[in-house]
Amino acid sequence: MPPSLVRQKLARGETILTAKACYADPELVELVASSGFDAVWLCLEHKRPDPAVVYSLIQACRLGGADALVRVKPANYTDVLWLLESGARGLMLPRVRHADEVREVVAAMKFTPAGRRGADVIHADSDFGRMPLGEYIADANRNTFLVVQVEEPEVVPHLDAIAALPGVDALFVGPADLSLGLGQTELLNGPAVAAVVEQVAAVCARHGKRAGLPCAADQVGKYRALGYNWFNVSSDFRCVSQGLRTARDAARAALA
Repeated sequence: MPPSLVRQKLARGETILTAKACYADPELVELVASSGFDAVWLCLEHKRPDPAVVYSLIQACRLGGADALVRVKPANYTDVLWLLESGARGLMLPRVRHADEVREVVAAMKFTPAGRRGADVIHADSDFGRMPLGEYIADANRNTFLVVQVEEPEVVPHLDAIAALPGVDALFVGPADLSLGLGQTELLNGPAVAAVVEQVAAVCARHGKRAGLPCAADQVGKYRALGYNWFNVSSDFRCVSQGLRTARDAARAALA
């Protein structure tokens, strides 16, 4: 498999740009992946595609030249393992409340000595068994990454401990669930949410990790000034929805 674009950019200290794929269509995911984003965010939290479809979406990311970043709340280590073996380079862990949850996922993601991942060297991420075992283990540890979502108010006291963990690459604010958990309905704008947004940036800077969040492209500058350097700036849903409204309104204006 090709090296992870995200891991390369992390090593160079560059900003990460991602887009979310809301629809389980491999051709659409390949289109998103081939549009110049570093990774495509695939969601297994709010969607439950058949595993064969998930495999095809991960493959579409690879064909399009972007990393597959899969959001999943694993029930056990096998929920992690098959995604990585299918070629997902990154995992996004939602609804975290404590550092122990993150430690378990890191252990499942990384081979020894960084973790306790089990090896089955016949899948896409090992070039279907053509990589020597030592080379495969080193490549997998080097090219996989973990994004921890900050969505639950209970996680806030543990942000320092989570950001300090080896194997954690970024903290990523989930504005909707964080806002709801804090009793607010204004995404990112309420004072309690804004305080957490600033805290995440400070914690990540302290531990050399990335601070990320979803935002519109015209808000990137605002959050970059706060210390953020990972942005999800688009989705297939948003592009289709906005494109349809724009075309409809333009046609109506021409007919008026």
